[in-house]
Amino acid sequence: MSDKAFSQQVISTIDKKIEFYNKEILVKLLENYRLLHTCVKNLIDALVQKSIIKPDPYKLEKKISDIEILPNEPFVDSERALVIGTRISDYEGILDFVSTYYKFSIENLTFPKIKKFVEFNNTFNWHSFTVSSPFANTRGLAILLNEAKYNAPSMTVSMINDTISKCDKVTKNINITLKELSDFQKEVYKAYVRKDIFEHPKFSEEKANQSVESEIAEIKKLFPGVMGKTPYYSALIEEIANEDLGPDKEKRQAAVLEKIKINESAVQKKEKQVDTKEYLMQAVLALSGLAPQFETVLTKINENHNLIQSKNLSFLGKLAVALRKAFNIPEPPVIYNITITEASTGAKIRDKIEFQQFTELLSKKINFLNSFALRQSTAFQKIQTSQPEKILEFLNKNVLEAQKLMTKLTALDEFFKSSVSTDKKSFVKGLKMELTTLKNTLINVNQHKADYLSYIEEQTQMQKLGIKNEA
Repeated sequence: MSDKAFSQQVISTIDKKIEFYNKEILVKLLENYRLLHTCVKNLIDALVQKSIIKPDPYKLEKKISDIEILPNEPFVDSERALVIGTRISDYEGILDFVSTYYKFSIENLTFPKIKKFVEFNNTFNWHSFTVSSPFANTRGLAILLNEAKYNAPSMTVSMINDTISKCDKVTKNINITLKELSDFQKEVYKAYVRKDIFEHPKFSEEKANQSVESEIAEIKKLFPGVMGKTPYYSALIEEIANEDLGPDKEKRQAAVLEKIKINESAVQKKEKQVDTKEYLMQAVLALSGLAPQFETVLTKINENHNLIQSKNLSFLGKLAVALRKAFNIPEPPVIYNITITEASTGAKIRDKIEFQQFTELLSKKINFLNSFALRQSTAFQKIQTSQPEKILEFLNKNVLEAQKLMTKLTALDEFFKSSVSTDKKSFVKGLKMELTTLKNTLINVNQHKADYLSYIEEQTQMQKLGIKNEA
């Protein structure tokens, strides 16, 4: 094959493979980061629920606009909860940014960016996750999660172990993809040099064709003016010249074409094996992540309720409470007048919450969500055997119920804050952080639903056009 024909074939194939990466490989990479984000949120919720770490009070003020490398320096044991609590919160915040806002494309994932992603992925070593890890973050988090498992229900212990295992598996998959992407980016870089410099009017084929050294010199002369801010990688430029003029150029050219070809049969096989129901089951698992978050909320609103009630009780009232407890007499219903703000219109609506009834409803919801938090649970497997339409109906119903609960919790949060004097406001447990986390979890659930519906719609359109996915 002539050098010119080889260059044209490389450029054409690279363009097609870039499209393949953007539509297939990088979409899967994004899905893996979303799964990692969900897992990390579940671990944080488990630690917060056991009061081992506290939610980061500055989380909402931190503006994340890029991947950041987090510190991994040692710390004294007495500061473990504070340091690890902050670092894993920052780690989760960056994962949230990556999962929600980052554009995964060949153009964005340059060599420096890939290196940064790999370094970020090493914030915690999920593969060797032990209390004796030489890495401060991994060791510290492992110790805290062991504390969370101590005397915890078997379901919680299984959830933590399963989540760590998932973090290990998904991080491996991410790093494998990034390694393959780094190798592919080398070929993309070389193809762009061929396209932009070899086809430039000032490029002299006659001079370049004299020797490997001559082609390198001709590329180097035009590189700054033609390639702009693109870094000059001498090793890759040498590869280009050797592929064109080296003594083993035929072998090198064959190796390049083999490396950049798209394995169509593998793509078709992958398409044929897509499990659409798994999109929905990922949404079901994400939905179960509301349970530990609602548990934290329930603890806080009970504390706020006790604060309000103790403030309003006279001596005789406190005596009556003591007597009711002594004789196991139920407390009389407590009703709070709240103001709900309609999200769509901003209209204010007055409502009443019978507190004990509301907390009982919240407790039942937590138990229900926990029942399908593990794949091996009976409830999860029962949902999995249902038809996709029923699973979608189940998700829509529970998302709507969760949104209604959050609306009332938002109003109840405002009520508690406004019902105490200024000097007592610091004792009120705010729900802003928890409500934000709940909202993000529902966004994740809806994203999995959207992925399912998008795929189904795509298949429907392809069938209408008479296109089939066959291996």
